[in-house]
Amino acid sequence: MTGVIIVSHSEKLAEGLRDIVMEMNDGSVDVIAAGGADGGRIGTNTLKIKAAIESLTKCDHILIFVDLGSAVLCSETAIEMLDDDIQEKVHIVDAPLVEGVVGGVVQATICNDLEQIIATAKEGATLRKVC
Repeated sequence: MTGVIIVSHSEKLAEGLRDIVMEMNDGSVDVIAAGGADGGRIGTNTLKIKAAIESLTKCDHILIFVDLGSAVLCSETAIEMLDDDIQEKVHIVDAPLVEGVVGGVVQATICNDLEQIIATAKEGATLRKVC
């Protein structure tokens, strides 16, 4: 099983993206929105990300998708706070947030191959929206 964490500076953006991908999820992927700072403010929260990771420890791998630079920093810090066995499962995916999460979740419903899931998520960077 794959776990996905959506880290955005906006709690609403993270939750909205989760809503979208849950429509495409057959239940085989755990998806958590970990967006925003305390009190619904814009920002990221290392402890919120850490708690999201810890809630997915039953998953074979945990993929974190981020929107902007400090979301990466907070995610990296959250990972460093974990035990080594959990750290090994966690991967920050360098993919566009929306397209990456959608592609990654859909691929994770098809297979549990980490490399394929990440590759599909990264393909989101090359998707054309207008021909």
